[in-house]
Amino acid sequence: MSGLYQPAYPTNHPVAQSIKDFISKFYATSDTPGLTDDWVGCFRDDATVIMGDRVAEGKEEIRKLRLSMWKKVTSRKHVVVKVFPASFERIADMRAAEFMVFGAVTYGLKTGEEEAADWAAHAKLKRDGGVGSPWRFEYYKVYIQA
Repeated sequence: MSGLYQPAYPTNHPVAQSIKDFISKFYATSDTPGLTDDWVGCFRDDATVIMGDRVAEGKEEIRKLRLSMWKKVTSRKHVVVKVFPASFERIADMRAAEFMVFGAVTYGLKTGEEEAADWAAHAKLKRDGGVGSPWRFEYYKVYIQA
């Protein structure tokens, strides 16, 4: 995986490697057309995704949102700059995590033009089981500044 998906993390707040791996894989998957099932698989069955004025609740709506994201673009490249983790729930069991992310994205449009934007995201992760089970988003909201 390239450096595009390797953000900086704070040095005074340890972040589990499994969370770092999840974040890197998620944005690499986001940038790859045709990986709809993999992208949707990053979300819990009851997850909420908000992108601008679009709200998707549950995997079927999240799938539709993902497909709509590729209607006007041929490519997208995220640069994930920094991740700011927070601990608002019990950390001891490592079953939940919350963070803010910021970066930039470049879109290759079907018209042949390119667009770039800065973005930030608020995300909540949960595991379906105990330590060792996969992380999935339960909440993901994106803020985009063109």
